[in-house]
Amino acid sequence: MEESAATLIVYLLLASGALLWLVFIRNKEKIHLPPGPPGWLIIISLLRINFSNHSLQDYAYKLHQKYGSILTIRMGSRPLIMVSSHELAHEALVQKGSIFASRPPPQGLIKLFSTDQTSINGAPYGALWRDLRKNLMTQVLNTSPLKSFREGREWGMEVLMESLIAASKNKELGGVVTVIDHVRDALVCMVSYMCFGLRLEEKSIADIAAFWTELRHSGVGLPLNDLFPLLNVFYRKQGKRMRDLRGRQHELLVPLIERRRRALTEGKEVGRGYVDSLLFLTVEGGRRRLSEEEVVTLCSEFLNAAADTTSSVIQWAMARLVMNEDCQGKLYREIADVMGKRGRAVEEEDLRKMVYLEAVVKETLRLHPPEKIVLSHAVTRACSLGGYDVPAHAWLNFHVWEMGMDPKVWPNPSEFIPERHLNEEIDLTGSKQIKMMPFGVGRRICPGLDLAMLHIPLIVARLVQKFVWECKPGEVVDLTETHEFSIVMKNPLQAIIKERDSQ
Repeated sequence: MEESAATLIVYLLLASGALLWLVFIRNKEKIHLPPGPPGWLIIISLLRINFSNHSLQDYAYKLHQKYGSILTIRMGSRPLIMVSSHELAHEALVQKGSIFASRPPPQGLIKLFSTDQTSINGAPYGALWRDLRKNLMTQVLNTSPLKSFREGREWGMEVLMESLIAASKNKELGGVVTVIDHVRDALVCMVSYMCFGLRLEEKSIADIAAFWTELRHSGVGLPLNDLFPLLNVFYRKQGKRMRDLRGRQHELLVPLIERRRRALTEGKEVGRGYVDSLLFLTVEGGRRRLSEEEVVTLCSEFLNAAADTTSSVIQWAMARLVMNEDCQGKLYREIADVMGKRGRAVEEEDLRKMVYLEAVVKETLRLHPPEKIVLSHAVTRACSLGGYDVPAHAWLNFHVWEMGMDPKVWPNPSEFIPERHLNEEIDLTGSKQIKMMPFGVGRRICPGLDLAMLHIPLIVARLVQKFVWECKPGEVVDLTETHEFSIVMKNPLQAIIKERDSQ
């Protein structure tokens, strides 16, 4: 109790200091910022969020309803500008892309897990970011290297199908499966193969999956103190836990990295992997190589983004198909038309023929983007946006979920209607027009977009081709959300699966 009282006193002192700044120390330069709530209201709201189950995303949504599609949250001398408009997002991220392409200085857990911004997501716009992103694209994600990792994808699909078939025949379980567990294990197989260039042992796969499960449940996703350092006092215990987890992450990945380094040094035939390029990459104009800690960070970033986020999207897609039998039936009929009812399993080359499958995936991403608010962008120089001034030190956040729920763009936005994507081509890169941006847009668009749009439809197609998916008797699918690394189902989807007679 004494510690809690002391913590509250410290917080109130900090809050009082912020209020004094807001009242008495105004910026002498008159700038026309977007509207927003007064500072005292922000402090009270953040306090409520910090000690409740409410989220920053929900708070931002309410603010947009009151202040419009662009607003300002003032905390100290740095304004946080939040945008929910398709047009303003395009103006900022495409038309004025270089100005909005950087990242804010790291705080708290982001600083810890990005090795002080040595990650592709976290690096500021500049030479280091360009070196890291170019390496990932050329060595892993471009067409040629992506083809070379096909064996890993086939291995992951084998693991997935075998585990689901076994579960469907398990009389004790009654054919009930927890979708995310099976899908995530398969994706860990796929992306670890891409990262380390070989099939890892079953124990290594299990250790990686178990660690990421613990990390997800630790609350590392996006703590408020990373956006508002005034709240650091409330995150001391969590900070210690995160440092412990970072140490374990190091212990888990360093042996795999060193094993790969030895194999390459000894000239063994070891295929190719993302880590190979990191071990010999020079950055910042060739002045240095990456440290071991930085290699761990980049491998972790790749494994998490390619496995955890993707598996969450697949779970949302399957939840929607369980809820919508007509959509599931329509998708199966398309697969059967392309492959034949007794045809071979769906392969990567078949996906381009399945337009309804693509529509299902896009509609899932519209309703359930991996993040409701994408990572903060930092402004590199003063500019204007939507007629308002944006100072050079501002941060910008884009509310992508609101863009996907705009009734002016998406009629009946709360309904799952894949057919809406059949009549027009929705460009996920947003280069010409933004209607939805689940992977971000512009220079900081997710480099793994093409990989995600390979893994997600391939796995969804295989799941629907092989099994009928039904809700458990007497239950309904619970779409309640929670925030881990991404927006996930609070109660993981459990469904009854039955092998299709034709397979």
